[in-house]
Amino acid sequence: MKRNILLISLLCLSLWVKGQSGPQPIVLGRIDTVYSSILKEKRPVWIYTPNFDTEYFTRPQYPVLYVLDGDANFTSLVTMIQQLSQRDGNSVFPQMIIVGIPNTRGHRTRDLTPIKSSQDTTSGGGDNFTAFMEKELIPYIDKNYATAPYRVLMGHSLGGLFVINTLLKHTDLFGGYVAMEPSMFFDNDILLGQTKDILKQKNFKGKSLFVAIANTMNPGMDTMQVRTDTTMITHHIRSILKLKDNLQQYPANDLRWSYKYYPDDDHQSVPLIAAYDGLRFIFKDNRFPRNQPQFQYFDKTFTPTEMRKMIDAHYRLMSEEMGYTVRPDEGIMNQFGYIFLQQKDFERSRMFFQVNIDYYPGNFNVYDGMGDSYLAANNKAKAMEYFEKALSIKFRPDIKVKLEKLKNEKN
Repeated sequence: MKRNILLISLLCLSLWVKGQSGPQPIVLGRIDTVYSSILKEKRPVWIYTPNFDTEYFTRPQYPVLYVLDGDANFTSLVTMIQQLSQRDGNSVFPQMIIVGIPNTRGHRTRDLTPIKSSQDTTSGGGDNFTAFMEKELIPYIDKNYATAPYRVLMGHSLGGLFVINTLLKHTDLFGGYVAMEPSMFFDNDILLGQTKDILKQKNFKGKSLFVAIANTMNPGMDTMQVRTDTTMITHHIRSILKLKDNLQQYPANDLRWSYKYYPDDDHQSVPLIAAYDGLRFIFKDNRFPRNQPQFQYFDKTFTPTEMRKMIDAHYRLMSEEMGYTVRPDEGIMNQFGYIFLQQKDFERSRMFFQVNIDYYPGNFNVYDGMGDSYLAANNKAKAMEYFEKALSIKFRPDIKVKLEKLKNEKN
């Protein structure tokens, strides 16, 4: 496996500025190259990672979104997720790593179809492609990036077919599945014909699925009329509607799922809006407080004690839903600690610093923040206590200076 750190033009836009530095790129991601012994080829992968500062904060864990047809979908997803996980305090989505998997020349059908069709001799390599993802790509990403143990798989058309096949037959590989216009008609509905038995017999607890259905009907038809149509042009949407019917028949299998029909979008226009809706469904409870802007942190109608209970309850429930320990963003908690420190609201400031101490006890910075809060409140003894704790974890000259000054004043 070889990492390619070269940027390509598809992943950046040139911003022309005056000065000695010349043209400066706006970088959206990077390309790594993974050699697959299973597929017997090099596979480029496009990767976006959120920015994080490990000088002060603990190395974070991010959910990972794996996107099929990555060359078509990567850039739009990066900008959307940046907007809704970082911009202006947005927390609609969690910050996440995006892994776009572009197709290699002539191999899209081979990789994304689970069964070899007599109608297309290049098809049927889906099992090998799944094995590549499970045994080579995912371990590579987990080794080299700050991943959390929660993954989402997203695909469109044949990619959507691959998503459904993965959910049904390799259920534990991902936690969330987004199938946009899945080609369930492939090879005379062969996978569709298997869905009933699998959905009836298997348990999908902890798994989420979103299915997007576009309007690919003849003009004047609706979703009821199209069910009785027998023309080839409506085979695609009829197969997806049958998938929806099959999903509805077995609520006892614990699959959390939803679908949406897009009457004003066709097969090619639906991926952008469906990706948004699918991720909103997968991460429906990510925002804190739930269904309220993040700036609720500023609302002083809640006491610091009440706010702390809300924070703990939110992340406890998120952890239950996601299947791993989800923690508050250390940088955001630190930011609010200093915001309220500037306002001289010391109790509220210390509440946010204490959140970080409780969730990130091994980081020096959480104790330094609490020390600053006590220092601003003129509680020098407590400030010294926290500065000493910070220095016991990591030596920092700036903290040492603060501590020595307090000791000299004491003497």
